[in-house]
Amino acid sequence: MKVLVTAFKPFNNLENNYSMEVLNYITDVDKVVIDVCYDYSYQELVSKFDLKLYDLIIALGEARMRNILTLETQAKNISSCSLKDNMNQLKKDEVIIEGNDEILYTKVKIEKVSKIVQLSNDAGKFVCNNLYYHLLNNHPDKAIFIHIPNCNNDIEMYKKCAKEINEIISRL
Repeated sequence: MKVLVTAFKPFNNLENNYSMEVLNYITDVDKVVIDVCYDYSYQELVSKFDLKLYDLIIALGEARMRNILTLETQAKNISSCSLKDNMNQLKKDEVIIEGNDEILYTKVKIEKVSKIVQLSNDAGKFVCNNLYYHLLNNHPDKAIFIHIPNCNNDIEMYKKCAKEINEIISRL
């Protein structure tokens, strides 16, 4: 199985992004770190990789307010956040793709991993959700999004999350 795992660069004047740190410990996959920029993140990804060549695409993002790894079941067709992205864009209740469905769901058989990762139906409204919405719009049968919890810059937490993601990959 050919797998691509994405992570995000730091944003909001933070020194690191937990997704990027965890990506360092994920094995046997193609990897890429992309910028934290609304619609541009997806454009950057497709400019670097032919996503049709992959069996599974896992996008990682951080959710510092969470305390457990969460796999997102859906993405919403809206971008809205009080934080600016890395291109200094601020979005308030903006539709991602005009005329498209309000919610898109992954078609990956996530029930295979539901016992090892918590499922969530809230990918937020920032760049994580935006990227996931674009992925589900174009590759619903192979895209999932996983939020990395607050790791407190702890290498052991990064390794633990990476081990769980490697297990998810092996089960899918």
